[in-house]
Amino acid sequence: MLARAASCDVTPRDREVRLAGYASRRNPTSSVLDPIEISALLLECGESRCLIFSFDLMIVGSELADMIRSKLKARGFESDDIVLLASHTHSAPATDRACASLGVPDPQLVEALAEAADNLVRRIEDQQPSEIELSALQGRLQHSINRRRHWPFPTLGRTYGFRFTSFALAPNPTGPVDERATVLLLRRTRDDQVLAVLWHYACHPTAVIPDNAISADYPGAIRHALRERFGDIPCVFVQGFCGDVRPNIESSLKLGLRQRFQRLVRTLVSGPGFAGCTTEDWKRWSQSMASRVRDILQGPPRTLTPENLQCGSASLALDAFFSGSTPAKALSAQIVRIGGQLEIVALSAEVTVSWQGILDRAIPPPAGGIRLYAGYAGALFGYLSTATQVAEGGYEVEGFQPLFGLSGHFEADRIEAAVIGCVTSAFDDLERRTRRVEPTAFRAGSRDNR
Repeated sequence: MLARAASCDVTPRDREVRLAGYASRRNPTSSVLDPIEISALLLECGESRCLIFSFDLMIVGSELADMIRSKLKARGFESDDIVLLASHTHSAPATDRACASLGVPDPQLVEALAEAADNLVRRIEDQQPSEIELSALQGRLQHSINRRRHWPFPTLGRTYGFRFTSFALAPNPTGPVDERATVLLLRRTRDDQVLAVLWHYACHPTAVIPDNAISADYPGAIRHALRERFGDIPCVFVQGFCGDVRPNIESSLKLGLRQRFQRLVRTLVSGPGFAGCTTEDWKRWSQSMASRVRDILQGPPRTLTPENLQCGSASLALDAFFSGSTPAKALSAQIVRIGGQLEIVALSAEVTVSWQGILDRAIPPPAGGIRLYAGYAGALFGYLSTATQVAEGGYEVEGFQPLFGLSGHFEADRIEAAVIGCVTSAFDDLERRTRRVEPTAFRAGSRDNR
C-alpha cells in the first residue's frame, strides 16, 4: 500500500466569523486560541484509492462537501473515493446553511475552505508515494461522560414545556461511553519514519473556555502532543460515535450562597445540568488527555499488514426512519477497509455511542481486527439515536431538530433496521467493487463471519 499526506492551517485571521455550535452565541469573533487545520491522507493500492480528510469544523455540511467533490472530480476522484470527516469542534466557523441557527456560514469562507482542500490534494499529488506499514496503539483515556440522564421529576423548560419526567443534558456516570483511543502510525517502509497519524476517540469537543474564540478543542491538544513526538506530520482525527458523550471535566468553580440557591431553583424547575468550568479546568483536562495519549504511544505497537484497500458506500432517504420535514440530505454510510484487520465505518450523522454495539452485533467486525466508527461525515443531517432513545425522548431525539432544519419524529420501530440495512449495503458495495477489481480472488478481510 502506498500513502501520501499533507495538512494546512485554515484559521481565519483576517475577518470576524460566526462560530458553529451554540444557538445562543450570535456575535462573530476574531479571537484565536489555537489554529484550526485540514489534514488529508491519500491511500492507494492497485486500482483502489481513498482520500480521507479531517476538518477542524463542527460539521462539513452540504455546501462545502459539494464544492470539494466538484473540485476533486476534475482531478479524477469519484465521490466514493472521498471521505470527509469533521472533528465536531464547537469553536470553528460555521459552514452549513441548514444549521444556520447554530451559526450562519460566510459563503466566502466556505469557498476558501474548499479551495484549501483542493490545494492540499494538489500538494499531495506532487509528493512521491511511499510504501507503508501500519502500527496500531490502543488504550483508554477516561476523559468523557454520558450526557443523557433520566430525571424522574416534573420539569418546565423553553424547549419542551411541562413534562412529568425527562432525559436531561446532565452527567450520567452509569451511561455508555467508549473510552478506547486508537492511534495508527503510517510508517514508511524504507526508513521506518512516521508519514502521518490517524487517531480515533469518541467525545464531543465542547470543552474550550472561553467559548467565543476559534479553537480545534481537544483534537488540537492531541495533535500538538503527536507532533511533539513525530514532528510536523499530518494528523487525521476520526471522531467516534459521540452524540451523547461529552467531556468529563472537574469544575473548580466555587459558588456563593446566592449562586448555589439559583442553581437549586434551576434544577427543581428545569432539571439537572453540567457545572460551569474555568479556563484552567479546560486546560488541565485537555493536557491530562494529551498526557494519556503520550502514555499510549509508549506501549507495544501492533503491526497491521495493509495488503489491500477496499471502499464501499450507500445512502438512505431520511423518510425510511423519520416522518416530517427534513433538509435535502440523506443518511450516508462509507466503509474503508485496510487489509483484513482495520475498518472505518463513517456515517453522516451525530450518532449516539450505543450504535457501536448495535452495528457490531448486526455486522460483526473482522475477527481480531480493529473497527473505528466515525460520525460527522460529509453532509450531516442531525442526530441519530437508537430506538430505545427515540422512545425516551430528549435533546438527541427532539430538542435538536429545529437547529438542524428538521421537524417531525423518528420512527422507533423502523430506525434500527433501516440504519443496519444502510450500513450493510455499504459493505455489500465494498464487496461488489472488490470483485470488479479482482474477479478471480476474494480478498482477505471478507465478512465470512457475518
